[in-house]
Amino acid sequence: MANWDDVLVVQPDVVTREADGESVVVLPTQGKFIVLNATGALVLQLADGTRSLHDIATAVAEHFGAELDVVEPDVLSFADRLMHRGVLISAKQSTG
Repeated sequence: MANWDDVLVVQPDVVTREADGESVVVLPTQGKFIVLNATGALVLQLADGTRSLHDIATAVAEHFGAELDVVEPDVLSFADRLMHRGVLISAKQSTG
């Protein structure tokens, strides 16, 4: 399960594309894709291996002018789902 100190990065074999204002995450090894809204796309973009989940939630709240306590549970849950689906991994895992 994801926690606030996790520093996440997109799995190297995951492909992302933007089309018609939506972001699509392609999981080639699974033969699946995920369509993300603007908030999900921002979370994925911010998961660059340098920010903790708490930092990502703070940035999302600032970007959308929302309260951090409202955004935090959604960001944590979303990151957890993306980790479970193999989209996001720990930055430590990506370096070996």
